[in-house]
Amino acid sequence: MRVPVKTDPRQWRVKRRALNRIAREYEQKKAELQAVVPPTLFRNPRFYFGAVIVLVLVGASLFTATDKAVQRLVVTPPMRALRNVDVLAEALGRYRFHTGCFPDAEQGLAALVRDPHVPGWDGPYIRFLRNDPWGTPFVYACGAGTNGLPTLFSCGPDKKPGTPDDLRPDPARFDPGTVWTNGWVSADKRLPGVVVLPSNPPADAKK
Repeated sequence: MRVPVKTDPRQWRVKRRALNRIAREYEQKKAELQAVVPPTLFRNPRFYFGAVIVLVLVGASLFTATDKAVQRLVVTPPMRALRNVDVLAEALGRYRFHTGCFPDAEQGLAALVRDPHVPGWDGPYIRFLRNDPWGTPFVYACGAGTNGLPTLFSCGPDKKPGTPDDLRPDPARFDPGTVWTNGWVSADKRLPGVVVLPSNPPADAKK
């Protein structure tokens, strides 16, 4: 039979404090491991350095993507010319819908913006008449095209008619249908700042 040895109370208190310290350190480490963001993370200079690197990389990638998107949206002169002749063809179709025919050679495309004193005219049908992107007037001739459609085209970069770089509208554009007629108003009421310019009155009107 062994006789229990008396323990010094001071030694027992030292051991108890050591065990308590170990338990506290264990709980602290456990909490840090379970936390999504360790509490000491924001006190580490390496965290901020890494964050700056990530932001720089993200910013550079966004700048590159935006630059490529802008380049894709650049409208070239041929694209503008095709859009312009399509708009003119549609305006001519609306002119014919109201008046029963396309403008004649004397009236030309100016009849889309100036009142030609033709019965049924309800324009202007475009805001203003401009040249093509190369500074050349659009070519228009009534009844000279196929299927009774007028001839309308841009002379293209070489500024010469009848060459391979001429840009013509989609023939379907000359027939705008009737959907647009619902609630139609002329451009002077539809587009702010547009003023109808009267053309020269007919000869008999001057008498």
